[in-house]
Amino acid sequence: MNKIYRTLVIVVLLFLVSGTSMLRAGNRDRSGQAGMQQLLIDPWARSNGWGTCGVAETRGMESIYGNVAGIAFVNKLEFGFSRTQYLSGSGADIGINAAAVAVKLSRKNKETGTAKDYGVLGISFFGMTFGDILVTTVDNPEGNMGTFSPSLIHIGVHYAKSFNRYIHGGISGKIVNESIRDMSATGFAIDAGIQYLSGTYENFKIGVTLKNIGIPARYRGDGLSVRGVVSGSSYDITMEQRSADMEMPSFLVLGLSYDFLFWGGIYKEMSKEDRIGEGVTRDDAEHRLTLAGSFTANAYSRDVFSLGVEYGFRRHFMVRAGYTLEAGMWDIVNATTFYAGPSMGVTALIPLVKKGKAPVRNIYLDYGYRFTNRWRGNHYIGIKVAL
Repeated sequence: MNKIYRTLVIVVLLFLVSGTSMLRAGNRDRSGQAGMQQLLIDPWARSNGWGTCGVAETRGMESIYGNVAGIAFVNKLEFGFSRTQYLSGSGADIGINAAAVAVKLSRKNKETGTAKDYGVLGISFFGMTFGDILVTTVDNPEGNMGTFSPSLIHIGVHYAKSFNRYIHGGISGKIVNESIRDMSATGFAIDAGIQYLSGTYENFKIGVTLKNIGIPARYRGDGLSVRGVVSGSSYDITMEQRSADMEMPSFLVLGLSYDFLFWGGIYKEMSKEDRIGEGVTRDDAEHRLTLAGSFTANAYSRDVFSLGVEYGFRRHFMVRAGYTLEAGMWDIVNATTFYAGPSMGVTALIPLVKKGKAPVRNIYLDYGYRFTNRWRGNHYIGIKVAL
């Protein structure tokens, strides 16, 4: 059985890595040529605290963006909401709202009392708003014609499963829509990811995810129509222009992470063999220090390297920081990204119900901040309930 799982991991990894030939990663000549750019925005406060480096580390509901395989760690039910103040200080009034729910699918055997695991199913919503914008035309550049509000949204359905305690995989399907007052475009994209855990306490992790593989989308609507007069007559006609197709902003992320665990309490006096026998995990450590790194191969912009560190005190408090490196990110004129270097975040756990010493129902409060090369960065605030 272990050979089957190892073979499955190798096949999935080869499939994901083979996507690089299709992505043509890091081609700066193609920068800005893809559409549906909101698919590149991570709305979750926890993962933004250390940039994109958590692809191997991410677990729970927030994994919907970073690596869908991570939702396989949902115990029973998780749901939450995140609010982003995007490009603070720009005066653009851009906000992002994201919500998600993930539930473990299982069925209890009445005779044996054991539950069969069918994986985890998740649903997510992402909405980006820009406030009210004045309607202007060539003949009326001052406006006075009302306002309109662009909308960028996508809705996703996600599924992940743990094949054993070491191997976890997942897949997502997303319907994406962009619209203004008289035009809209709709597309579809798929994500796939895998996480592999190893080490004495499963503290060494590898993550791979391939995102936004989909069919091209095209704008349609009355905004592409113009009125004219048939030559040689007085008849009016409406002519519709065709917009060009736009590709999805595909990219591949490879990541690693490692936990340094420091034991306290009863676990400090136990031997390694005893801790393993007791089923002790990293969440039982008094202090945890996690180092993580990732490489993002973008199809329509430059490649990105990220490094991050997270400190955790038991299950109750976590603080993290990261640094994202992209060529030319400090060149404000020619940069292909707003993000510039550092990011930071914090998570606090509020236990609702405890079973023994371990909390089994919790509320997580998250905050994240990412620096940008202009204006005053992005602020992320999130709340998650885990049952």
